Amino acid sequence: MSKKCKTVVYGIVALIAALLLWLIIHFLFFSGVFIPLIKLNGSQQLKVEVNQQFVDPGATARFRFRDYSDHITTENNVDTTRLGDYTIRYTFEKYDKSITRQVQVVDTTAPVIQLSGKDHIRVFEGEEFEDPGWSATDNYDGDLSDQVSVDASKLNMNQVGTYEVTYTLNDTSGNTTSLIRTVEVCQDPTDVKVYYQHDAYDNTAEEWWFHKSEQHQRTTGCRDEAFLTKYDAYMMGPDEKTIYLTFDEGGNDITYIKEIVGVLNDNDVKATFFLTRNYIKDNPDFINELVANGHVIGNHSWHHYDMPTLANEQDIDKFVAEITETEKTYMQVTGQPMKKVFRFPKGGMSERALKITQDMGYSNYFWSHAYYDFAEDVSGEEALKTLMDHYHNGAIYLLHPSNKGNYLAMDPFIKAMKQNGYQFQTVDTIKQESSSDQSK
Repeated sequence: MSKKCKTVVYGIVALIAALLLWLIIHFLFFSGVFIPLIKLNGSQQLKVEVNQQFVDPGATARFRFRDYSDHITTENNVDTTRLGDYTIRYTFEKYDKSITRQVQVVDTTAPVIQLSGKDHIRVFEGEEFEDPGWSATDNYDGDLSDQVSVDASKLNMNQVGTYEVTYTLNDTSGNTTSLIRTVEVCQDPTDVKVYYQHDAYDNTAEEWWFHKSEQHQRTTGCRDEAFLTKYDAYMMGPDEKTIYLTFDEGGNDITYIKEIVGVLNDNDVKATFFLTRNYIKDNPDFINELVANGHVIGNHSWHHYDMPTLANEQDIDKFVAEITETEKTYMQVTGQPMKKVFRFPKGGMSERALKITQDMGYSNYFWSHAYYDFAEDVSGEEALKTLMDHYHNGAIYLLHPSNKGNYLAMDPFIKAMKQNGYQFQTVDTIKQESSSDQSK
């Protein structure tokens, strides 16, 4: 090897040796071998959200290969309930060594707005908009309900349509949140006027009656199918293994309606409840529960009058109000349009009354089986026997929740009919099924 090459090799070896020596000294120096060492765990600068728990990562201390971390004293004044910059000081007291960490308590969380009522509400044309209200809270500022800005500038209560109301809130840290409520302005059902031209229709009052089914055969009533169909009225559904449970309720002092609904829900059966306006108004939570569980609320009038007595030119507005006031109350309670499903109080009808309700867009539903179930002392055995003795394809059952017998019979009846291959539907599906049959 030439002298020049040897010189280069020696130089490289010397450089490597120097580097190794530097690394060894650096390691020993900064590992606390030669001098006491204290260092932070984690970052020197930390951020923590206001009102959130702060866990101090702490620090470690070493000297001459020994861990002295338990000799560190900590001065920590971090207050996570207040925004600001804080300093934590860690001191290795034995050797008077210290180090600091900066902690910033910040607020980056947007405030929360909670709308009262529903995100989508229906109101009536021409009325004054009454906002259901709201509440607002912030993780630092607390209750900010009175700081919410409401923009309803696009809402036109005098024109049917769908509009947006915007709720906006800024907290003191500059965080912003907003919510939108959709407001559907609907035509007021009580503004509906029926132009009276019905004198040509017979107004002879009839109370619905029917022949009880024998041997589970389909039956007949006081009006034949052709007459009923002419006015969108039904006493039975199609000739299929379907039963339609209906319950009339006007606000009896004694009622088992909630117990019956519990049985229906447990058996996944939907029913139709013909209710008066006042019952709907006085039981809003229960009405919304019925709707949420898929049951149908039928219109049973406002005052439970005999409707043929109002089916004349002089009283036509009263006739209409019996129906439309119930519609309006239903929408006020549920926020939804009422299905056009009607049942005459006490089954009292006339051809003219049928025609008027049809002109209002309603279908009428009578029944193919009922029994004297108004008495409070009807037993479960008696109720179950009549329900089982007279079932038939497409049967519409009229029942009243005012006796315990119907409640006690409901569960075994439903289970027995399902075992016999029957299903249960709400009466509003009858018109759909009938229309489908006619189109085949």
